[in-house]
Amino acid sequence: MTYLLGADIGTSSCKVVLINTRGDTIATSRIAYQTNYPHTNWAEQNPEEWYDHFCQAVRQCIQSAHVATASIHAVSVCGPAHDVVLLDRHGRALQSVILWSDRRSTPQAQWLENLYGDVIFDTSYQPVSPHWTLAQLLWIKERQPEIWQQMTRLMIRKDYICYRLTGSWATDWYDAIGTQLFDVQQGRWSQALCDLIDLPMSYLPPVRDATAISGRVTQQASEDTGLAVGTCVAVGSGDSVVEALGAGVFEPGQGIVKLSTSGSVSVVTATPRPSHKTITYHHLIPDRWYSIAATNSGAAAAQWFVDVFGRVPMSGNLDQIAAKAEPGNLGLIFHPYLQGERAPHWDPYLRSDFVGITIQHQQQHFARAVLEGVAFSLRDCLELCYSLDLDIHEFYVLGGGARSPLWRQIIADIFGHTLIETPTVNLAAYGAALLAGVAHRTFASFEEAVLMGKQQQTVTEPNPKTIPLYADLYVLYQRLTKSLAPIYHDLSLLMAEEATDAIVETS
Repeated sequence: MTYLLGADIGTSSCKVVLINTRGDTIATSRIAYQTNYPHTNWAEQNPEEWYDHFCQAVRQCIQSAHVATASIHAVSVCGPAHDVVLLDRHGRALQSVILWSDRRSTPQAQWLENLYGDVIFDTSYQPVSPHWTLAQLLWIKERQPEIWQQMTRLMIRKDYICYRLTGSWATDWYDAIGTQLFDVQQGRWSQALCDLIDLPMSYLPPVRDATAISGRVTQQASEDTGLAVGTCVAVGSGDSVVEALGAGVFEPGQGIVKLSTSGSVSVVTATPRPSHKTITYHHLIPDRWYSIAATNSGAAAAQWFVDVFGRVPMSGNLDQIAAKAEPGNLGLIFHPYLQGERAPHWDPYLRSDFVGITIQHQQQHFARAVLEGVAFSLRDCLELCYSLDLDIHEFYVLGGGARSPLWRQIIADIFGHTLIETPTVNLAAYGAALLAGVAHRTFASFEEAVLMGKQQQTVTEPNPKTIPLYADLYVLYQRLTKSLAPIYHDLSLLMAEEATDAIVETS
Protein backbone atom coordinates (compact mmCIF):
# COMPACT_ATOMS: atom_id res chain seq x y z
CA MET A 1 0.00 0.00 0.00
CA THR A 2 1.19 3.51 -0.86
CA TYR A 3 0.79 6.33 1.67
CA LEU A 4 0.96 10.12 1.47
CA LEU A 5 1.81 12.49 4.28
CA GLY A 6 0.60 16.06 4.71
CA ALA A 7 1.58 18.60 7.35
CA ASP A 8 0.12 21.96 8.36
CA ILE A 9 2.65 24.14 10.19
CA GLY A 10 -0.11 26.30 11.64
CA THR A 11 -0.12 29.39 13.81
CA SER A 12 -0.83 27.46 17.01
CA SER A 13 0.35 23.92 16.28
CA CYS A 14 1.79 21.43 13.81
CA LYS A 15 -0.74 18.96 12.41
CA VAL A 16 0.21 15.85 10.43
CA VAL A 17 -2.06 13.48 8.50
CA LEU A 18 -1.21 10.18 6.81
CA ILE A 19 -3.60 8.94 4.10
CA ASN A 20 -3.73 6.05 1.65
CA THR A 21 -4.35 6.30 -2.09
CA ARG A 22 -8.12 5.95 -1.55
CA GLY A 23 -8.09 9.16 0.46
CA ASP A 24 -8.69 7.39 3.77
CA THR A 25 -7.09 8.93 6.84
CA ILE A 26 -4.79 6.36 8.45
CA ALA A 27 -3.31 8.40 11.30
CA THR A 28 -3.09 11.96 12.62
CA SER A 29 -1.01 13.84 15.15
CA ARG A 30 -0.88 17.35 16.57
CA ILE A 31 1.70 19.16 18.70
CA ALA A 32 1.14 22.72 19.91
CA TYR A 33 3.78 25.43 20.23
CA GLN A 34 3.96 28.87 21.78
CA THR A 35 3.61 32.35 20.36
CA ASN A 36 5.67 34.99 22.13
CA TYR A 37 4.45 38.56 22.67
CA PRO A 38 7.57 40.43 23.84
CA HIS A 39 6.05 43.90 23.33
CA THR A 40 2.68 45.46 22.61
CA ASN A 41 1.58 44.65 19.03
CA TRP A 42 4.39 42.09 18.60
CA ALA A 43 3.87 38.38 17.87
CA GLU A 44 6.79 36.01 17.24
CA GLN A 45 7.61 32.32 16.97
CA ASN A 46 10.85 30.35 16.91
CA PRO A 47 11.26 28.58 13.53
CA GLU A 48 13.40 25.91 15.19
CA GLU A 49 10.33 24.94 17.21
CA TRP A 50 8.37 24.56 13.97
CA TYR A 51 10.85 22.00 12.69
CA ASP A 52 11.28 20.21 16.03
CA HIS A 53 7.51 19.87 16.49
CA PHE A 54 7.09 18.82 12.87
CA CYS A 55 9.62 16.02 13.39
CA GLN A 56 7.89 14.87 16.56
CA ALA A 57 4.46 14.95 14.92
CA VAL A 58 5.67 12.95 11.90
CA ARG A 59 7.20 10.30 14.15
CA GLN A 60 4.02 10.06 16.20
CA CYS A 61 1.90 9.72 13.08
CA ILE A 62 4.09 6.98 11.61
CA GLN A 63 4.22 5.07 14.88
CA SER A 64 0.45 5.15 15.39
CA ALA A 65 -0.16 4.06 11.79
CA HIS A 66 2.22 1.06 12.03
CA VAL A 67 3.33 1.47 8.42
CA ALA A 68 6.76 1.03 6.87
CA THR A 69 8.35 4.39 6.17
CA ALA A 70 9.37 3.21 2.70
CA SER A 71 5.65 2.99 1.84
CA ILE A 72 5.24 6.76 2.39
CA HIS A 73 5.97 7.94 -1.14
CA ALA A 74 5.45 11.71 -0.90
CA VAL A 75 5.20 14.57 1.58
CA SER A 76 3.69 18.04 1.30
CA VAL A 77 3.71 20.91 3.80
CA CYS A 78 1.43 23.94 4.09
CA GLY A 79 1.21 26.89 6.46
CA PRO A 80 0.18 30.53 6.82
CA ALA A 81 1.45 33.18 4.43
CA HIS A 82 3.61 36.20 5.42
CA ASP A 83 5.56 34.34 8.14
CA VAL A 84 9.12 34.69 6.86
CA VAL A 85 12.34 33.13 8.15
CA LEU A 86 15.50 35.17 7.53
CA LEU A 87 18.65 33.07 7.02
CA ASP A 88 22.32 33.95 7.08
CA ARG A 89 24.95 32.68 4.62
CA HIS A 90 25.29 29.46 6.62
CA GLY A 91 21.57 28.68 6.29
CA ARG A 92 20.81 29.48 9.93
CA ALA A 93 17.74 31.39 11.09
CA LEU A 94 18.77 34.84 12.29
CA GLN A 95 15.93 35.55 14.71
CA SER A 96 12.38 34.72 15.74
CA VAL A 97 9.81 35.06 12.97
CA ILE A 98 7.51 38.09 12.85
CA LEU A 99 4.02 36.58 12.48
CA TRP A 100 1.21 37.66 10.17
CA SER A 101 -0.70 39.01 13.21
CA ASP A 102 2.18 41.29 14.28
CA ARG A 103 1.55 45.05 13.98
CA ARG A 104 4.94 46.57 14.80
CA SER A 105 5.44 47.67 11.18
CA THR A 106 2.34 49.91 11.12
CA PRO A 107 4.42 53.11 10.60
CA GLN A 108 6.35 51.47 7.77
CA ALA A 109 3.10 50.31 6.15
CA GLN A 110 1.69 53.83 6.37
CA TRP A 111 4.84 55.25 4.76
CA LEU A 112 4.67 52.71 1.92
CA GLU A 113 0.99 53.38 1.39
CA ASN A 114 1.41 57.15 1.31
CA LEU A 115 4.25 57.10 -1.23
CA TYR A 116 3.77 53.91 -3.25
CA GLY A 117 0.33 52.51 -2.38
CA ASP A 118 -1.02 52.44 -5.95
CA VAL A 119 2.13 50.88 -7.42
CA ILE A 120 2.24 48.21 -4.73
CA PHE A 121 -1.43 47.32 -5.18
CA ASP A 122 -1.32 47.30 -8.98
CA THR A 123 1.72 45.00 -8.94
CA SER A 124 0.98 42.68 -6.01
CA TYR A 125 -2.87 42.79 -6.07
CA GLN A 126 -2.75 43.38 -2.30
CA PRO A 127 -3.28 46.45 -0.10
CA VAL A 128 -0.32 47.65 1.97
CA SER A 129 -0.58 46.27 5.50
CA PRO A 130 1.64 45.69 8.55
CA HIS A 131 0.55 42.05 8.36
CA TRP A 132 2.46 41.53 5.09
CA THR A 133 6.13 40.81 4.47
CA LEU A 134 6.98 44.00 2.57
CA ALA A 135 6.28 46.32 5.50
CA GLN A 136 7.79 43.87 8.00
CA LEU A 137 11.04 43.72 6.04
CA LEU A 138 11.20 47.51 5.97
CA TRP A 139 10.82 47.51 9.78
CA ILE A 140 13.72 45.06 10.08
CA LYS A 141 15.87 47.16 7.77
CA GLU A 142 15.20 50.29 9.83
CA ARG A 143 15.14 48.86 13.33
CA GLN A 144 17.42 45.82 13.11
CA PRO A 145 20.16 46.76 10.63
CA GLU A 146 22.47 44.07 12.03
CA ILE A 147 19.93 41.40 11.01
CA TRP A 148 19.37 43.03 7.62
CA GLN A 149 23.09 43.01 6.90
CA GLN A 150 23.48 39.33 7.78
CA MET A 151 20.43 38.15 5.79
CA THR A 152 21.12 36.28 2.55
CA ARG A 153 17.91 34.29 2.08
CA LEU A 154 14.22 34.63 2.84
CA MET A 155 11.93 31.62 3.32
CA ILE A 156 8.20 31.45 4.00
CA ARG A 157 7.05 29.18 6.85
CA LYS A 158 6.26 26.00 4.90
CA ASP A 159 9.30 26.51 2.63
CA TYR A 160 11.61 26.56 5.64
CA ILE A 161 10.36 23.11 6.67
CA CYS A 162 10.87 21.83 3.11
CA TYR A 163 14.38 23.32 3.16
CA ARG A 164 15.16 21.46 6.38
CA LEU A 165 13.81 18.25 4.83
CA THR A 166 15.57 18.47 1.47
CA GLY A 167 18.18 21.22 1.48
CA SER A 168 16.32 22.71 -1.52
CA TRP A 169 15.02 26.27 -1.73
CA ALA A 170 11.75 27.10 -3.50
CA THR A 171 8.29 28.53 -3.02
CA ASP A 172 4.99 28.51 -4.91
CA TRP A 173 2.76 31.25 -6.35
CA TYR A 174 0.56 31.48 -3.26
CA ASP A 175 3.36 32.22 -0.81
CA ALA A 176 5.23 34.37 -3.33
CA ILE A 177 2.10 36.54 -3.62
CA GLY A 178 1.90 36.61 0.18
CA THR A 179 5.22 38.46 0.47
CA GLN A 180 3.87 41.47 -1.46
CA LEU A 181 7.07 41.36 -3.53
CA PHE A 182 5.61 39.41 -6.46
CA ASP A 183 4.34 40.78 -9.77
CA VAL A 184 1.15 38.76 -10.14
CA GLN A 185 0.44 39.65 -13.78
CA GLN A 186 4.00 38.90 -14.89
CA GLY A 187 4.29 35.81 -12.70
CA ARG A 188 7.70 36.72 -11.28
CA TRP A 189 9.40 38.62 -8.49
CA SER A 190 9.08 42.37 -8.89
CA GLN A 191 12.31 44.32 -9.17
CA ALA A 192 10.34 47.54 -8.60
CA LEU A 193 8.85 46.36 -5.29
CA CYS A 194 12.18 44.99 -4.07
CA ASP A 195 13.80 48.35 -4.90
CA LEU A 196 11.35 50.13 -2.56
CA ILE A 197 13.20 48.59 0.41
CA ASP A 198 16.57 47.91 -1.28
CA LEU A 199 16.09 44.14 -1.07
CA PRO A 200 18.37 42.15 -3.40
CA MET A 201 16.25 39.82 -5.54
CA SER A 202 18.85 37.10 -5.01
CA TYR A 203 17.46 36.76 -1.47
CA LEU A 204 14.14 35.49 -2.86
CA PRO A 205 13.51 31.79 -3.66
CA PRO A 206 12.72 30.32 -7.08
CA VAL A 207 8.95 30.23 -7.70
CA ARG A 208 7.63 26.85 -8.85
CA ASP A 209 4.32 25.02 -9.18
CA ALA A 210 2.92 23.74 -5.90
CA THR A 211 3.01 20.19 -7.29
CA ALA A 212 6.64 20.35 -8.39
CA ILE A 213 9.06 18.18 -6.43
CA SER A 214 11.08 20.51 -4.21
CA GLY A 215 13.57 17.80 -3.35
CA ARG A 216 13.98 14.54 -1.48
CA VAL A 217 14.41 13.75 2.21
CA THR A 218 18.08 13.88 3.20
CA GLN A 219 19.91 11.53 5.54
CA GLN A 220 19.80 14.10 8.34
CA ALA A 221 16.09 14.77 7.85
CA SER A 222 15.43 11.03 7.80
CA GLU A 223 17.10 10.70 11.19
CA ASP A 224 15.07 13.67 12.47
CA THR A 225 11.65 12.54 11.22
CA GLY A 226 11.74 8.81 10.60
CA LEU A 227 10.88 9.34 6.92
CA ALA A 228 12.85 7.25 4.43
CA VAL A 229 15.82 8.84 2.68
CA GLY A 230 14.80 9.91 -0.82
CA THR A 231 11.09 10.44 -0.07
CA CYS A 232 9.63 13.03 -2.47
CA VAL A 233 8.77 16.43 -0.97
CA ALA A 234 6.43 18.69 -2.93
CA VAL A 235 6.86 22.47 -3.09
CA GLY A 236 3.40 22.73 -1.46
CA SER A 237 1.25 25.80 -0.92
CA GLY A 238 -0.50 28.02 1.63
CA ASP A 239 -2.86 26.64 4.25
CA SER A 240 -6.03 28.39 3.05
CA VAL A 241 -5.96 27.11 -0.51
CA VAL A 242 -4.71 23.66 0.50
CA GLU A 243 -7.53 23.42 3.03
CA ALA A 244 -9.97 24.34 0.27
CA LEU A 245 -8.59 21.45 -1.77
CA GLY A 246 -9.15 19.09 1.16
CA ALA A 247 -12.77 20.24 1.39
CA GLY A 248 -13.31 19.89 -2.36
CA VAL A 249 -13.85 23.63 -2.89
CA PHE A 250 -12.58 24.72 -6.30
CA GLU A 251 -15.60 25.77 -8.38
CA PRO A 252 -16.35 29.50 -8.90
CA GLY A 253 -19.03 30.62 -6.46
CA GLN A 254 -18.08 28.17 -3.73
CA GLY A 255 -17.24 29.91 -0.48
CA ILE A 256 -15.46 28.98 2.73
CA VAL A 257 -16.10 30.32 6.21
CA LYS A 258 -12.93 29.56 8.15
CA LEU A 259 -12.77 29.41 11.94
CA SER A 260 -9.16 28.77 12.88
CA THR A 261 -6.79 31.06 14.81
CA SER A 262 -7.97 33.84 12.52
CA GLY A 263 -11.24 33.81 10.61
CA SER A 264 -12.14 34.49 7.00
CA VAL A 265 -14.72 34.30 4.25
CA SER A 266 -13.21 33.13 0.96
CA VAL A 267 -14.66 32.81 -2.52
CA VAL A 268 -13.39 30.88 -5.54
CA THR A 269 -13.50 32.99 -8.73
CA ALA A 270 -12.77 32.31 -12.40
CA THR A 271 -10.64 35.45 -12.78
CA PRO A 272 -8.60 37.54 -10.33
CA ARG A 273 -10.72 40.08 -8.47
CA PRO A 274 -8.20 42.26 -6.61
CA SER A 275 -9.55 44.78 -4.12
CA HIS A 276 -8.01 47.09 -1.53
CA LYS A 277 -10.26 45.38 1.04
CA THR A 278 -9.52 41.70 0.29
CA ILE A 279 -6.60 39.35 -0.27
CA THR A 280 -6.21 37.83 -3.75
CA TYR A 281 -4.45 34.50 -4.36
CA HIS A 282 -4.05 32.04 -7.18
CA HIS A 283 -5.91 28.76 -6.50
CA LEU A 284 -4.20 25.41 -6.90
CA ILE A 285 -6.63 24.54 -9.70
CA PRO A 286 -5.57 26.13 -13.03
CA ASP A 287 -7.70 29.11 -14.11
CA ARG A 288 -9.09 29.54 -10.61
CA TRP A 289 -8.52 32.37 -8.15
CA TYR A 290 -9.26 32.88 -4.53
CA SER A 291 -10.50 36.08 -2.84
CA ILE A 292 -10.21 36.22 0.96
CA ALA A 293 -11.78 38.66 3.40
CA ALA A 294 -9.97 37.93 6.66
CA THR A 295 -10.57 38.88 10.29
CA ASN A 296 -7.61 38.72 12.68
CA SER A 297 -9.26 36.90 15.59
CA GLY A 298 -11.34 33.79 14.98
CA ALA A 299 -10.92 30.85 17.32
CA ALA A 300 -8.10 32.89 18.90
CA ALA A 301 -10.77 35.06 20.54
CA ALA A 302 -12.44 32.03 22.08
CA GLN A 303 -9.08 30.72 23.29
CA TRP A 304 -8.25 34.14 24.74
CA PHE A 305 -11.53 34.15 26.67
CA VAL A 306 -10.87 30.69 28.09
CA ASP A 307 -7.26 31.54 28.97
CA VAL A 308 -8.13 34.80 30.73
CA PHE A 309 -11.52 34.11 32.30
CA GLY A 310 -10.92 30.40 32.79
CA ARG A 311 -8.85 31.33 35.81
CA VAL A 312 -12.22 31.73 37.47
CA PRO A 313 -13.71 28.19 37.67
CA MET A 314 -15.83 27.62 34.58
CA SER A 315 -18.73 25.17 34.75
CA GLY A 316 -18.03 23.19 31.58
CA ASN A 317 -16.39 23.99 28.26
CA LEU A 318 -17.06 27.16 26.31
CA ASP A 319 -19.84 25.61 24.22
CA GLN A 320 -21.65 24.25 27.27
CA ILE A 321 -21.42 27.60 29.05
CA ALA A 322 -22.45 29.69 26.04
CA ALA A 323 -25.41 27.40 25.29
CA LYS A 324 -27.01 28.51 28.58
CA ALA A 325 -27.49 32.04 27.20
CA GLU A 326 -30.19 33.06 24.76
CA PRO A 327 -29.28 34.56 21.37
CA GLY A 328 -28.38 38.21 21.78
CA ASN A 329 -27.13 37.85 25.38
CA LEU A 330 -29.53 40.41 26.81
CA GLY A 331 -27.87 43.07 24.66
CA LEU A 332 -24.22 42.20 25.36
CA ILE A 333 -22.02 42.73 22.27
CA PHE A 334 -18.37 41.74 21.79
CA HIS A 335 -15.92 43.04 19.19
CA PRO A 336 -13.10 40.53 18.60
CA TYR A 337 -10.43 43.07 17.64
CA LEU A 338 -7.79 41.64 19.97
CA GLN A 339 -5.04 42.22 17.40
CA GLY A 340 -6.47 45.12 15.45
CA GLU A 341 -8.49 44.18 12.39
CA ARG A 342 -8.06 43.36 8.75
CA ALA A 343 -11.14 43.12 6.50
CA PRO A 344 -13.20 45.15 6.13
CA HIS A 345 -11.62 47.87 8.27
CA TRP A 346 -7.88 47.32 7.78
CA ASP A 347 -7.33 49.22 11.02
CA PRO A 348 -4.48 48.07 13.32
CA TYR A 349 -5.68 50.38 16.10
CA LEU A 350 -9.10 48.84 16.69
CA ARG A 351 -9.50 47.13 20.07
CA SER A 352 -11.71 44.47 21.52
CA ASP A 353 -14.55 45.23 23.93
CA PHE A 354 -17.70 44.05 25.67
CA VAL A 355 -20.46 46.65 25.26
CA GLY A 356 -23.81 46.69 27.05
CA ILE A 357 -22.90 45.04 30.37
CA THR A 358 -25.61 45.08 33.05
CA ILE A 359 -25.97 43.50 36.46
CA GLN A 360 -28.00 40.71 34.81
CA HIS A 361 -25.09 39.42 32.78
CA GLN A 362 -23.47 36.19 33.88
CA GLN A 363 -20.59 34.04 32.69
CA GLN A 364 -22.66 32.37 29.99
CA HIS A 365 -23.57 35.70 28.38
CA PHE A 366 -19.93 36.70 28.02
CA ALA A 367 -19.06 33.29 26.58
CA ARG A 368 -21.82 33.45 23.98
CA ALA A 369 -21.03 37.09 23.19
CA VAL A 370 -17.52 36.03 22.16
CA LEU A 371 -18.92 33.43 19.74
CA GLU A 372 -21.44 35.90 18.36
CA GLY A 373 -18.85 38.69 18.08
CA VAL A 374 -16.57 36.57 15.90
CA ALA A 375 -19.60 35.59 13.79
CA PHE A 376 -20.51 39.28 13.34
CA SER A 377 -16.91 39.98 12.28
CA LEU A 378 -17.23 37.18 9.72
CA ARG A 379 -20.51 38.75 8.59
CA ASP A 380 -18.50 41.93 7.95
CA CYS A 381 -16.25 39.85 5.70
CA LEU A 382 -19.28 38.37 3.92
CA GLU A 383 -20.83 41.78 3.30
CA LEU A 384 -17.51 42.95 1.86
CA CYS A 385 -17.57 40.04 -0.60
CA TYR A 386 -21.11 40.95 -1.62
CA SER A 387 -20.13 44.61 -2.08
CA LEU A 388 -17.47 43.48 -4.57
CA ASP A 389 -20.06 41.44 -6.53
CA LEU A 390 -18.42 38.14 -5.58
CA ASP A 391 -21.12 35.57 -6.14
CA ILE A 392 -21.35 32.86 -3.48
CA HIS A 393 -23.88 30.08 -3.94
CA GLU A 394 -22.79 27.75 -1.13
CA PHE A 395 -20.81 27.98 2.09
CA TYR A 396 -18.42 25.44 3.57
CA VAL A 397 -17.33 25.97 7.17
CA LEU A 398 -13.83 24.79 8.11
CA GLY A 399 -11.29 25.06 10.92
CA GLY A 400 -11.04 24.00 14.53
CA GLY A 401 -13.83 26.33 15.64
CA ALA A 402 -16.18 24.72 13.10
CA ARG A 403 -16.28 21.60 15.27
CA SER A 404 -18.54 23.54 17.66
CA PRO A 405 -22.20 22.84 16.75
CA LEU A 406 -23.28 25.96 18.66
CA TRP A 407 -20.82 28.21 16.84
CA ARG A 408 -21.86 26.78 13.47
CA GLN A 409 -25.50 27.48 14.33
CA ILE A 410 -24.72 31.06 15.40
CA ILE A 411 -22.87 31.71 12.13
CA ALA A 412 -25.65 30.16 10.05
CA ASP A 413 -28.20 32.37 11.83
CA ILE A 414 -26.12 35.56 11.49
CA PHE A 415 -25.36 34.80 7.82
CA GLY A 416 -28.86 33.58 7.08
CA HIS A 417 -27.32 30.77 5.01
CA THR A 418 -26.90 27.02 5.18
CA LEU A 419 -23.40 25.88 6.17
CA ILE A 420 -21.75 22.67 4.93
CA GLU A 421 -19.16 21.13 7.23
CA THR A 422 -16.53 18.59 6.28
CA PRO A 423 -15.74 17.04 9.69
CA THR A 424 -12.23 15.89 8.78
CA VAL A 425 -9.63 16.34 11.51
CA ASN A 426 -6.75 18.62 10.41
CA LEU A 427 -8.27 19.47 7.02
CA ALA A 428 -5.33 21.62 5.86
CA ALA A 429 -2.90 18.77 6.57
CA TYR A 430 -5.31 16.42 4.79
CA GLY A 431 -5.37 18.72 1.75
CA ALA A 432 -1.56 18.81 1.84
CA ALA A 433 -1.53 15.00 1.69
CA LEU A 434 -3.78 15.13 -1.39
CA LEU A 435 -1.41 17.68 -2.94
CA ALA A 436 1.49 15.30 -2.25
CA GLY A 437 -0.44 12.67 -4.21
CA VAL A 438 -0.79 14.97 -7.22
CA ALA A 439 2.90 15.87 -7.03
CA HIS A 440 3.87 12.19 -6.91
CA ARG A 441 1.41 11.37 -9.74
CA THR A 442 -0.48 9.04 -7.43
CA PHE A 443 -3.45 11.14 -8.52
CA ALA A 444 -3.57 12.26 -12.14
CA SER A 445 -5.03 15.68 -11.31
CA PHE A 446 -6.39 17.84 -8.52
CA GLU A 447 -9.89 16.86 -9.62
CA GLU A 448 -9.05 13.18 -9.12
CA ALA A 449 -7.50 13.97 -5.74
CA VAL A 450 -10.64 15.82 -4.66
CA LEU A 451 -12.81 12.90 -5.83
CA MET A 452 -10.68 10.45 -3.85
CA GLY A 453 -10.72 12.70 -0.83
CA LYS A 454 -14.45 13.41 -0.83
CA GLN A 455 -15.59 13.36 2.79
CA GLN A 456 -18.90 12.88 4.54
CA GLN A 457 -20.56 16.23 5.13
CA THR A 458 -22.98 17.66 7.68
CA VAL A 459 -25.35 20.59 7.15
CA THR A 460 -26.36 23.38 9.54
CA GLU A 461 -29.55 25.21 8.58
CA PRO A 462 -30.25 28.76 9.85
CA ASN A 463 -33.02 29.18 12.42
CA PRO A 464 -35.63 31.51 10.88
CA LYS A 465 -36.77 32.61 14.36
CA THR A 466 -33.31 33.96 15.24
CA ILE A 467 -32.36 35.61 11.94
CA PRO A 468 -34.30 38.90 12.52
CA LEU A 469 -32.77 39.44 15.99
CA TYR A 470 -29.25 38.91 14.71
CA ALA A 471 -29.91 41.20 11.73
CA ASP A 472 -30.80 44.05 14.13
CA LEU A 473 -27.85 43.29 16.43
CA TYR A 474 -25.48 43.29 13.46
CA VAL A 475 -26.50 46.86 12.62
CA LEU A 476 -25.70 47.88 16.21
CA TYR A 477 -22.41 45.97 16.05
CA GLN A 478 -21.40 48.00 12.98
CA ARG A 479 -22.49 51.31 14.53
CA LEU A 480 -20.46 50.59 17.65
CA THR A 481 -17.36 49.79 15.59
CA LYS A 482 -17.64 53.09 13.75
CA SER A 483 -18.30 55.07 16.93
CA LEU A 484 -15.51 53.52 19.00
CA ALA A 485 -12.79 53.60 16.31
CA PRO A 486 -11.71 57.24 16.99
CA ILE A 487 -11.49 56.52 20.73
CA TYR A 488 -9.33 53.45 20.12
CA HIS A 489 -7.04 55.48 17.85
CA ASP A 490 -6.57 58.07 20.62
CA LEU A 491 -6.07 55.33 23.19
CA SER A 492 -3.39 53.63 21.07
CA LEU A 493 -1.62 56.97 20.61
CA LEU A 494 -1.70 57.62 24.36
CA MET A 495 -0.32 54.16 25.15
CA ALA A 496 2.43 54.59 22.56
CA GLU A 497 3.45 57.86 24.23
CA GLU A 498 3.44 56.18 27.65
CA ALA A 499 5.63 53.37 26.32
CA THR A 500 8.08 55.89 24.83
CA ASP A 501 8.26 57.77 28.13
CA ALA A 502 8.94 54.54 29.99
CA ILE A 503 11.80 53.69 27.63
CA VAL A 504 13.32 57.17 28.09
CA GLU A 505 13.11 56.92 31.89
CA THR A 506 14.90 53.55 31.97
CA SER A 507 17.60 54.52 29.48
